[in-house]
Amino acid sequence: MNKTEPAITAHAVMGVLGLLIFLSLCSCGIEDYPYIYAIPQANVQPQVLAESATVYVPSDNSSNTYFTNFTVYYRIYVSDMITDDPINNINAINNTLYSHYSRVRPYIDNDSIGSSSVGSLFSSMNYYSIALENANIETNILSSAILGRTITFDFIQIAGRLPSMVIGSNTYPLIRSTGGGNFTIRPNNLYFLNDPELYNTDNLADPNVNTDVTEKANMVAGPRYTYVSLYIVATGLDTQTYSQIFSTPTFVGILRLPDPA
Repeated sequence: MNKTEPAITAHAVMGVLGLLIFLSLCSCGIEDYPYIYAIPQANVQPQVLAESATVYVPSDNSSNTYFTNFTVYYRIYVSDMITDDPINNINAINNTLYSHYSRVRPYIDNDSIGSSSVGSLFSSMNYYSIALENANIETNILSSAILGRTITFDFIQIAGRLPSMVIGSNTYPLIRSTGGGNFTIRPNNLYFLNDPELYNTDNLADPNVNTDVTEKANMVAGPRYTYVSLYIVATGLDTQTYSQIFSTPTFVGILRLPDPA
């Protein structure tokens, strides 16, 4: 009996050590899983006509080591329809807008969808990140400094009034993406205005011009209107792989671009 006790004790010790190592590895894996918090869809106030949308940004990511900033994705859609209720007229505004919205909708408030899928989703639909005229939106404005604050996207329908992002007492005119130099923007002032260059047939037929704009199929003759669809996504960096990660998207709204002056 005495001769077998050391062997049994050693085996038990090895088993306990193995279990501890396994639990330690599992614990580390859970703790280090790169996750950033999305803005709940409930934090978006009901859109006011086609003129404004307001988003409250919670402070959930304040202690998140992976979070870096928020990104606002946009795409412009041409239409032959004018409405103050775009949310309930998505398909009538532009059939591609409806298709894109239908693709994004399952991702909203859905934590089971991986972050890599969100990044590829917007790029596959030619959505681009919105920019500001006088500031770096991601580094200076939508970084951790925005946590716990409110953003209003102001597209008031006054000819020549520049659509802007309003945070507190600060107003930042919004500008379109340059596509990293991969396509030409017309008009070249980059503002979100219902300029004829946006819906110019020759521009829309050229894949290297205004790639952030989608024409409506089978438009009837008459005036042209343009709408922008906006989503906001928390972005971050996986410190182990140095790859970009994303939260699930939050739908900001569909706003009509005002006419130029």
